[in-house]
Amino acid sequence: MIQHKRTAVMPQFILKLEDIDGQRFVLRGPEAFHVTRVLRRTEGSEVELFDGEGGKYSGVIRKILGDGTVEGDIVKRSQAPLKAISVDLHLYLGVLKKPAHWEWALEKGTELGIASFTPVITPRTIVQTREISKNKTERWHKIIEGAAKQCERGIFPTLNEPQNFREAVPSAAKRGLLLLGWERHPGASTYAGLRETLRKAREENKKGLTVSLFIGPEGGFSKEELEIAEYEDANFFSLGPNVLRAETAAISAASIILYELGAL
Repeated sequence: MIQHKRTAVMPQFILKLEDIDGQRFVLRGPEAFHVTRVLRRTEGSEVELFDGEGGKYSGVIRKILGDGTVEGDIVKRSQAPLKAISVDLHLYLGVLKKPAHWEWALEKGTELGIASFTPVITPRTIVQTREISKNKTERWHKIIEGAAKQCERGIFPTLNEPQNFREAVPSAAKRGLLLLGWERHPGASTYAGLRETLRKAREENKKGLTVSLFIGPEGGFSKEELEIAEYEDANFFSLGPNVLRAETAAISAASIILYELGAL
């Protein structure tokens, strides 16, 4: 029986650009706490760092201050690998009643490689803009950062401000391919139809493709919203006969789109 030795992966930590000074770096707050108190790293230990904007660094801890701040030297710099195929997938997901469901989509979407997330407000959205507090958006940013650390993603996806559906769709339509998941639309394509739509878009945009994916809230889309999407030449598609939860539909569709475009 052949046994394979498992290689340990060194965790990476978020380093803010303002905390880099030449060949020196400083880790503060939760990241420093994780390094020194959780992983018990000491002076002389090596650490892997990234700034969320494509920069990756290998460093060595030189000093741990009394308040927990970590100071060190950068010994190597590199850039996050470029995508083999330039595809930017932007997810527009209706804000969901249960915060944990929306947060799950944020986490898994970050792992998949989604370029940006936009919370979408519709007449059928149970949670409205006024209910999205600063604390909630700060939590969403932390979820994105944590997922990026875990999957070793070099660039953070963007978390946009909430948008109304009627404003978001025309804006997204100007950027590239517009997709809307709605199994009850009479013109919704099957998986095979979605694959063909993606193939054509890829052929027509060989230098890079931007895709905007809209998934509605629990109540789905209204007739007026569907008319807005039709006017903007949205491509409607279905993920099959089963009615999926919004967060399941979002991640399933994102996986299919990125896979079919060769970006996964």
